[in-house]
Amino acid sequence: MHALGKITVTILTLCCSVVYGQKKVEFQNISFNEAIAKAKATGKLVFVDASGANQAAILKQVKDEVFTQDSVATFFNENCISIHVNMAGPEGKEFAKHLAMLMYPVYMFFDKDTTQIDFVGAGMVAKDAPILMKKARSALAEAHERALNTKHIVFAEGSWKQVLAKAKKENKLIFLDAYTTWCRPCIMMAKNVFTLNPVAEYYNTNFINVTMDMEKGDGPALVKKYKIRAYPDFLWIDGDGNVVHRDGGYKEADVFITTGKEANSKKKKS
Repeated sequence: MHALGKITVTILTLCCSVVYGQKKVEFQNISFNEAIAKAKATGKLVFVDASGANQAAILKQVKDEVFTQDSVATFFNENCISIHVNMAGPEGKEFAKHLAMLMYPVYMFFDKDTTQIDFVGAGMVAKDAPILMKKARSALAEAHERALNTKHIVFAEGSWKQVLAKAKKENKLIFLDAYTTWCRPCIMMAKNVFTLNPVAEYYNTNFINVTMDMEKGDGPALVKKYKIRAYPDFLWIDGDGNVVHRDGGYKEADVFITTGKEANSKKKKS
């Protein structure tokens, strides 16, 4: 064989070895619950590729161009239990409660207690591949931080009338978390913010905390009384039933604590 021919064969061999030796994100053929069990045992995240029959081209692009990047594959294989969930199959029906109203195909990161830490749409990853690693690293860092938390906001039980009496007796404001079961930001606040130590410490010390489904029990009456239109709605109410401060929507922990302090300052002024 001529020297040029040998060089050509060598180049082709090297190219082929790169392609076939390429790393990829390894997905396990297990259920979400089994993945959570593995995450508890290993301290890893659960990475879920939730998809149906649509947008197959986008999914293939991410699979071929993103999941095969060495840095991506190495990070995910070392730090995540990765699974596929077919939303059109039986497992999709079971997983739907964890989807929290997200549109699929979507990639999601869960902590070992099934807390959904972050997510990103498949279409966005196809357009901007680095966003997947940005989300993955951020999710892992948050999971490590969450592992240090042992407290949560303690919510009072009883009727609204009883809560008002308690607030008046203790001279505290009521913090009312007005939510609905179908509200995604409400779910995220309950799992991601109410369970953080600094948040729990401040709210448990300063308020009579109440979380209430606005579609059940005393909820509908309070919706009408306080003109609640969107969720989550956060109201700080005195023992006489007057709204002292109000805010709403998803809040990061530091902002949520600051908002609580603003409410408390208004109580003291009044």
